[in-house]
Amino acid sequence: SQERSDTLVLFGATGDLAHKKIFPALYQMVAKGTLTEPVIGVAFDAWDLKQLQARARDGIVNALGKIDEKVFAKFASLLRYV
Repeated sequence: SQERSDTLVLFGATGDLAHKKIFPALYQMVAKGTLTEPVIGVAFDAWDLKQLQARARDGIVNALGKIDEKVFAKFASLLRYV
């Protein structure tokens, strides 16, 4: 079997679309077990990883009304920011 080296690159990771739509969708994919690859967020903002994770959490809670801490921890572990 061939080894895979997949990564999802999200341009505009600090923006409104990511906050309202993309992060909640990615979180749901993690919850279903369909997203296991790293997600690299790219943006011009001088943020750190903790700020991106907080922004993602806020977007997920706003979109879905609740959050499973175990699922979010897995999702947050996949996030990177450059």
